[in-house]
Amino acid sequence: MMSLKFQTRLTIVYLALFLAVQGIIILAFYTSVTRNVGEQVQDQLSASARVFERIIEERISELGGRAQDLASDFGFRQAVGTEDVATIESALQNLSGRIGADLAFVYDSENNIITMGQGDTHADAMPSLPEDLKELSELEGVAQTIAEIDGQIYELVVVPVRAPLPVAWIALGIELDKVAALEIKGLSPIDLEVAFLYEEDGRYQLASSTSETDSLGQFVSGDMRADMGAVFRSSFQDEEYMFWRLSLVEQTEDTSEIAALVYFSMDKALQPYMALALTLSGILFIGLFMLVGGSVIISRGVTRPLRRLANATHQIATGDYREVEATTKDDEISALTSSFNQMVDAVKEREERIVFQSYHDNETGLSNRIAFENDLEKAVADREKFVVAVVEVQQLAELRSVLNHNHVNELLKGIGKRIETIVGTSVARVSTESFCFILDDVSGADVVPSLIVNSFLTPFNVLDITIDASVKIGTTRFPEDSKDPAKLMQHVNSALDLARSSTKGVASYVADNSEAFKSRLSMMSDLREALGTGEVAFAYQPKFDLAAGKISSVEALVRWNSASRGFVAPDDFIPFAERTGDIRHVTEWGLKEAVSQCAKWKKNGIDMTVALNLSTSDLMNQNLPGQVLALLNEYSLSASNLKLEVTESAVMHDMNRALDVLNMLSAMGMELSIDDYGTGYSSLSYLKKLPVNELKIDKSFVLKLAHNEEDRILVRSTIELGHNLGLKITAEGVEDEASVNMLRDYGCDTLQGYFISRPLPAADLEIFLKEAKFDWA
Repeated sequence: MMSLKFQTRLTIVYLALFLAVQGIIILAFYTSVTRNVGEQVQDQLSASARVFERIIEERISELGGRAQDLASDFGFRQAVGTEDVATIESALQNLSGRIGADLAFVYDSENNIITMGQGDTHADAMPSLPEDLKELSELEGVAQTIAEIDGQIYELVVVPVRAPLPVAWIALGIELDKVAALEIKGLSPIDLEVAFLYEEDGRYQLASSTSETDSLGQFVSGDMRADMGAVFRSSFQDEEYMFWRLSLVEQTEDTSEIAALVYFSMDKALQPYMALALTLSGILFIGLFMLVGGSVIISRGVTRPLRRLANATHQIATGDYREVEATTKDDEISALTSSFNQMVDAVKEREERIVFQSYHDNETGLSNRIAFENDLEKAVADREKFVVAVVEVQQLAELRSVLNHNHVNELLKGIGKRIETIVGTSVARVSTESFCFILDDVSGADVVPSLIVNSFLTPFNVLDITIDASVKIGTTRFPEDSKDPAKLMQHVNSALDLARSSTKGVASYVADNSEAFKSRLSMMSDLREALGTGEVAFAYQPKFDLAAGKISSVEALVRWNSASRGFVAPDDFIPFAERTGDIRHVTEWGLKEAVSQCAKWKKNGIDMTVALNLSTSDLMNQNLPGQVLALLNEYSLSASNLKLEVTESAVMHDMNRALDVLNMLSAMGMELSIDDYGTGYSSLSYLKKLPVNELKIDKSFVLKLAHNEEDRILVRSTIELGHNLGLKITAEGVEDEASVNMLRDYGCDTLQGYFISRPLPAADLEIFLKEAKFDWA
């Protein structure tokens, strides 16, 4: 009996102790859980707010980039400049359709809407662009804000359309609607709600939300006070919620606040802990389940690292090879985790090796055909124009018969490196004998292949053996020849077939039966006719002589305004005219037009030197000096009144023949100029051989002269170099007074650019010469 009583008392004592401990545990549990849940919800809301801010930044950055792309498009700027509303509207609708813009407007310089995207219903509600947004867009290229328009909230970007000064502004907007709110909600690990608010008459108004809008609208306009702070709790829909208010536009004297509201139910946050609370209650009343509860706890402790390993296995299946951190040390779980991490490293290394082998050539380490075709597809999608070239190594089969495997491999590696050195881009080995590359500089498409062929005149030293090799090269152009990657590969191989029978070893694809080729041939026919009808004319861009303080010369720039085709840019017909040989017609017309116009000016008392550009074909024409001399005699004009400009690439096409022509022109007393200096070879070894009087620094180095230290160094050193060689220096692309002052300080001789004047017709140029004043001179 005593023992039973003692057992009873002991049981009562244990039970009392158990109840006391459980009571303390339950109290501590409730206090800790409510506090921690609040902190976790607040952390999750904070993280969601940061995600929201990043989404806004990325969306508005992408929107600004797309708007800048449209604003910098030549055709769009031309349409704005000519007030071609149909073209502007078409381009705007096309852009807004691609990017899903909800608002798309173009404003003119008077802040009036020129046109808007299709489907925009807010033209009347769309305000005039604030001056601060316009000024910011002019300063930084793009201005962005969040705006409330007609009860809806938009991410808004403003981009100037320059020509070169801002003549219009593009405004694009994407609504922060329920779709955007659901996107943010989907990125959160908790089932939070998102709403977008704006302030009106001292109260918040609801723009959109992921939850029920009627009750939420009443809450934000009535119960929610502006002085509540960024994080607060409040009752809503019979539940307690934690709210995080993120200001998108701060309230100022001139603007009302626009905010995002991220909120989560505290009742829902505490709900996962109810099961544990019930478990603790069961343990309190049923001591038998203490063992079960302990077993559950122990099993949870054991299986937790196993679950982490299982999750890591799923991550590996998706390509995520992160290692798993061991939760314990010196036990079986730790050893298992270590072995698992070693396996992950081995799998990762093996996959990287397999991927590398899939996209690289085993013999040379260069990209293979699969990788090149992928690069070609990306180039077709991302680039406006480029050239595809294939280089075929000749006599490789014969070389394999006399050389061992190591020699052949080293030879192929050397060939790949030599080609890469010349073209300045990556080269892929697409077959046993062929290498391919993509050339972005389409202007060098006719020069680079010849350089590659000539480079193979130098033998290869392979493992102390001298080996001679030669190549044949075929090229094709995107998008002229095709816009399909597969057809581009077909065309470049067709060009290679032509190159195999060519004495030069180089050939370009010519689509004799293609519609594009027929269209270009038709353009050349129209061009020949336009040269005689007056559709083709010169616009003359003045060049300011800093020493004389006046306009002393002009550059004649060809312009074609076709009655059937409209304005045809020089880049659209000059390159093809060079390929078809029609450039000689343009040159003959241009020489006569420039000489006759110069003679007219001289007769009217205007002593002006006219500069004219020569093409590669012109420098190969041994009869050109005689044609120029005949024109000068016909119009009784001195050779000093005509200046001829050539590019570096044109000279390098066939330097010996080009030198013959240039020396004859120089002997006649004609000034010669190297145009676009710095974009080609820029080598002293050829420059000192040319009978030139002037270097023209390419505008790409001058446009940002006032803001780019590297450009300033290059321009200053080029001017010093030219002067040391006895050459005059002309800077192209001068567009601001700061650049003028720098160039004057550097000792530049002549300035050319929009800051001086745009290219003008002859009659307008005469008026400009009479009225122009240069206060900065």
